[in-house]
Amino acid sequence: MDSAYSRVTAGPPSVSDEWVSGFLETHYGLAAAEVLPLPGESERNFRVRCTTGEQVVVRLSWSSEQERATQQSAILAALTRHHPDVAVARPVPTLQGDLGLACDIDDAPCYARVIDWLDGEPLSSVEWRSNELLRDLGEQAGLLAVALAEAGRRAPEPEPHYWDLRRAAAILDDAVHREGGSADGRLYARALRRTESALDALPSLPQALVHHDLHVNNLLVRTEQHRTRVSGIIDLGDAIVTARVCDLAILLASLCRASPDPIHESAAVIATYCKHVPLNEDEVDLLLPLMIARTATVAATGSRLAAEAAHGDPRHRSPLLLASLTQLMSARGEFVREVFRAAAGLPLTSASKRALDWLGEHSPEPMLQHTAVVDGSSASRVFDDVNAGDLAGIRSALQQAIEAIAPAIAVGRHGEPRLLESRARGTGAAEQPTRAYGVRVHAAPGTTLSAPYPGVIEAIGSEVVALRHEPEPGVRFWTVVTGATLTDTVARIGTRSDDQVDVGQPWATTIGEGPATVALALHHPSGDLPPRFVRASELPLWERISPDPSALLGIERWVGRRARIIDSRAAHLPRTHPTYFEQPIDMVRAHECTFIDEEGNRYLDALNNVTLVGHCHPRLTDAARRQLGRLNTNSRFVYDALTDYIERLTATLPEHLQVAYMLNSGSEANDLALTMARHVTGRDDIVVIADAYHGYTRTVADVSPARYKHYGKPEHTHEVPAPDRYRGEFRYGDAEAGVKYARQVIETFDRLIAEGRPPAAFIYEPLLAGGGQVVLPPGYLATIQRAADERGILTIADEVQVGFGRLGEAFWGFQTQGPEVTPDFVTMGKAMGNGFPVAAMVTTRGHSERFDERGRFFATYGGNPASCAVALEMLKIVEDEQLQQNALVVGEYFREQLRELAKRHELIGDVRGQGFYSGIEFVLDRDALTPASEETLKICDRLKDEGVLVYPTGAWWNILKLKPPLTFSRDDVDRFCRTLDLVLRRGW
Repeated sequence: MDSAYSRVTAGPPSVSDEWVSGFLETHYGLAAAEVLPLPGESERNFRVRCTTGEQVVVRLSWSSEQERATQQSAILAALTRHHPDVAVARPVPTLQGDLGLACDIDDAPCYARVIDWLDGEPLSSVEWRSNELLRDLGEQAGLLAVALAEAGRRAPEPEPHYWDLRRAAAILDDAVHREGGSADGRLYARALRRTESALDALPSLPQALVHHDLHVNNLLVRTEQHRTRVSGIIDLGDAIVTARVCDLAILLASLCRASPDPIHESAAVIATYCKHVPLNEDEVDLLLPLMIARTATVAATGSRLAAEAAHGDPRHRSPLLLASLTQLMSARGEFVREVFRAAAGLPLTSASKRALDWLGEHSPEPMLQHTAVVDGSSASRVFDDVNAGDLAGIRSALQQAIEAIAPAIAVGRHGEPRLLESRARGTGAAEQPTRAYGVRVHAAPGTTLSAPYPGVIEAIGSEVVALRHEPEPGVRFWTVVTGATLTDTVARIGTRSDDQVDVGQPWATTIGEGPATVALALHHPSGDLPPRFVRASELPLWERISPDPSALLGIERWVGRRARIIDSRAAHLPRTHPTYFEQPIDMVRAHECTFIDEEGNRYLDALNNVTLVGHCHPRLTDAARRQLGRLNTNSRFVYDALTDYIERLTATLPEHLQVAYMLNSGSEANDLALTMARHVTGRDDIVVIADAYHGYTRTVADVSPARYKHYGKPEHTHEVPAPDRYRGEFRYGDAEAGVKYARQVIETFDRLIAEGRPPAAFIYEPLLAGGGQVVLPPGYLATIQRAADERGILTIADEVQVGFGRLGEAFWGFQTQGPEVTPDFVTMGKAMGNGFPVAAMVTTRGHSERFDERGRFFATYGGNPASCAVALEMLKIVEDEQLQQNALVVGEYFREQLRELAKRHELIGDVRGQGFYSGIEFVLDRDALTPASEETLKICDRLKDEGVLVYPTGAWWNILKLKPPLTFSRDDVDRFCRTLDLVLRRGW
């Protein structure tokens, strides 16, 4: 051990930069421009930039290392010759064609060699590892393993060394004696006991030449456009022939040191590694103990080096090592084994499969009679009268439901996502445990449970009892009840190993006020019982060691509805019916700025401009309930809800806009405005802004470039350029941009008039939504309004998306452009009823009376009492809660924080908006403004996975549209920005 250890402590030769430059020029014909030192344990390494632009690495070692260095050069040569797809350095020959040469340094014999420089940064420098990067690590490690196995047949076999995992037991034994009875010493002793059998098994596993030092400093990565991938693998100085699984174990152990979620990150690597190197069951089952052994030996060696004040490689003294070792030691071994097996594509162990097969063929005797399921899931109707943000109310509603089931005993289903456990959605370590594990029994203390199968009593721990079942040779499993004790009768019998309990015999009694939990276990449950709640992603993995126990209580497990809903949509809705996200979310509840899906995940809503005052506002739901309970009919009848609302609505508009047409959607409102404009003017042509969207009816689709681009521009529609100061002809620095863009509109007016087809109307959004969240420049609408009035062209302000105080500066978007802007028609919808179907078009009395000439207009459901009651209450809420002011102040704060993010992330090209209507435009190049369309979709999906909802818009789908409820707070802004920052830093 000490002779092997001396290689770690000896330290490499020391030379000057001048020596390196002279050496390169003499033996390689390379002139050095810059010499930079690199770290190394037994070799002195230098990165050299040559005058030719070439970069190489000079490696110096003592002559005792010559054989190993020669072997490494031979391995590298074999790899570069036969496996060019594996990114390792190429050996650089001397002028005489040698791959290395002996030399003297201060009269001491040394050995020197030169290899190519590989571009990249050490993986250790990457703060976050995306799933794509983890998969690439597995891919590259697998390719390397295949290549090394073949190269091992061509290159000489390297000698064992200190870091050989086969020496781990001796290193740990030494550490235990060195540390004595300290906490570290006890930890090393536990690690030794945990890993001894795995280390003993190494010689019996498949053997191959392996890198054997595949850690985060020997893996290089390169980041381009937020994609981080492996660019090189360096330092084969520790390569040996040993168990092939060692490389993967060493890589995973190294990754775990800085990982908040080591087991699942390891699984992602294993999955792609095994596509190239299909590991057998023994290899996969030994991965965790080998990871522990590697981590423990590095920690023990680092501790020894520090104690001896040695000058070894400082990378072996990371303070994360002991924390990582403790974390790995605390992992539930059986569960981790099944996680790794699933990742490797391996089946259950034969023993587990036999037990599962037996359970599938033999029905149990129910442990309780007279049970009834209590639905505590996120979608349960039990909670329909409770605000989803009121945890105390949710708890009370669940308790009432349990009590209402009496005298039957209430049971909660296995796998059910409980609303009480709903949390912000996250991935990796941030994924929350929302799924109930096992069957909950809400029984009074003293309720007895009977044996589902014959079994033998086993003592597990405080308030945990178990029956071991061995119904036939080779089949073994346990029934486990937490929150229970043995019945008095069984307790008097004793708990010897031969104390048999017959099927149906009472054996356990519930205790305490909380529910008891019934579970099954395929392995001894003392250490691997699942927690009360698990992550949704882990549920199938836990069921590999603790299967669904629902049959023990005679009930069905919880089954989600999402798959059925998606199938039904596919069967009965148009193929083109849109859904958000590649993997749609099944939403079941909402409150304020939060959505909740059926899995119990909570999402911050930064997307939904329909719910202006937040989801499920109690005043709105109460207004709808009261009105629906009193009267709901059509507006041919006279009732106060309609007139009360219209009076309140028109009071927010300029005096000339007094006549309201009540409708059901924004598309209908725009359709009516266009129809009326054409009738009043006797003209057909309409001027629109490029990329605009005004609705789905044929009339408005024909003036919506975002729609008619799919079937061709109609003859009577005329586009003008979007006044986009980021991409357009006139940019942010131009103070006259608004007037200049307006002149383009006026030129279109005049051209059409000259052609004998003067326009009937100019329709616009006061902030271009579908066109990319474009804020109209100052002076734009006022200039157009004057020109339109002079030419008899009517103007339509489409406020469907931006009205009702959303822009903060004014109640209506057109008002933010100044008092001179006086549209002939204002259309509204979406937020008008906070999601309730109600819309309107407001115009002048004169236009209305002209339109009457063609006959009366009536919409059956337009202005119905329920819609008007909800819409009126929403106006009151906006005023009472000062939400327009909130949109102004917090909206500006939102953009300030986003602009700070833009300073750190080149992908953010522009941040723009007004109030709570903002856009983030992503570009690949800030000069060329190349749209980052693919990246934007990825960002949206990653934000969704982290519990934040937003979606792309714009001609290239490279703009995030941010239009949250007006109740969005500074805390919500901070959460959004933290999450976006996380997604951009983590990359993909």
